[in-house]
Formats: sequence, structure tokens, C-alpha cells
Amino acid sequence: MGRAGASSEWDRPLPVGQDEPVDIDERAVARSIAFGRIVFGGLMLFVPDTVLARASDVRPGPLVWLARAFGIRDVVLGIGAIVELTEPEPAGHWVAFGAAADTADAAAAVVWRDELGPIGVVSTLALAVPAATGGWYAALRLRRASNTR
Repeated sequence: MGRAGASSEWDRPLPVGQDEPVDIDERAVARSIAFGRIVFGGLMLFVPDTVLARASDVRPGPLVWLARAFGIRDVVLGIGAIVELTEPEPAGHWVAFGAAADTADAAAAVVWRDELGPIGVVSTLALAVPAATGGWYAALRLRRASNTR
């Protein structure tokens, strides 16, 4: 609800001491998360022992294989989002898929925290929560923008 004479909510003068509203570019947010996902996924795929070394001295074959599978998932989600973002009016589906995966990772870290251990929980949440938050933000903004065109 703008005041008389103001064309939009953003045109109103701000109270003294209040910062300008920030217009965050959802494409840039989604692209950053997607590139980060591709880099992390590539590390998990090609050098899982290096990544897993921080978590455990023992890295049996099935654990390394699982890390590689996780890496493949992230690379595919990241590439899907990057390709989608090249479209003139992306709907944000791939961005939402990535956000859903990050949300599930965070939830699993909390639910099975005893299996993961404190360092694993903190590490997982430190990556998954910001990625999920930014991903959902970008996906919803992209979806809204594509629906208004």
C-alpha cells in the first residue's frame, strides 16, 4: 500500500537511519549455489578420500562409493540449474530440486545426528542450510516471475 503520489512500496521515503531495501538477484543466488554444488559434487566424485579424511580415518569402499554417488547427485543438480538459468524465463524447477535435496540433507543430519557425530552435523548444516535457504528463495522468486509473464 503506497502513499498518495507514490507509485509503489519501494518509492516511499525510508525513515531516517533505515537502510535501503535490497533487491537480490535470484538468478545470481541460484547460479552461485549451482556452481558451488558442481564444485562440491566434483570433489566428492573425484577425490572422496580427501573430503572424507576430515570425518574419519577409516574409509571403507562402500563409504567412498556412497560419497561418489552423492557427488554425482550434486553435479547433476548443479548442471540442471545452470542450464535452466540460461532460459529467458526459467521457472526454477531445477533450483527447487536442489533446494529440496539440501533441505532433506539438513533434516537427515538432525534426525540421525548420533550416526553423523557433532562435526558431521555442524559441517552438513553449515553447507545445507544456507544452500536450502538461498535455493528456496531463488526458486520461489523465479517461479513467481515466470508466472507473471
